[in-house]
Amino acid sequence: MTVQCENLDCFSINDTYDVIAADHAGELFLSSLAGDRPVVRLNPGNTTSAAYASAGHHAIGELLTITQDGLATVSIHGSDGPTRTITVFGTCEAL
Repeated sequence: MTVQCENLDCFSINDTYDVIAADHAGELFLSSLAGDRPVVRLNPGNTTSAAYASAGHHAIGELLTITQDGLATVSIHGSDGPTRTITVFGTCEAL
């Protein structure tokens, strides 16, 4: 991910998000600097784009979307203090 926006402020970042199969039960996890969280694919029959949802620490909900042309967006909805939304943008290396 290369850009992060919080409210109206956007700035450059260099973060990696991965969707990984981390166990033998076929469960998926969203892996980032914040750790690994269970994730569910919202559109499993779609092979050209993807949407994943998870809930992390402190009641944070996350939505990762990947378009057909590889554009990736993660929105993070936090409620562990003032309500906030953080959006990060980047490119997916493989779907």
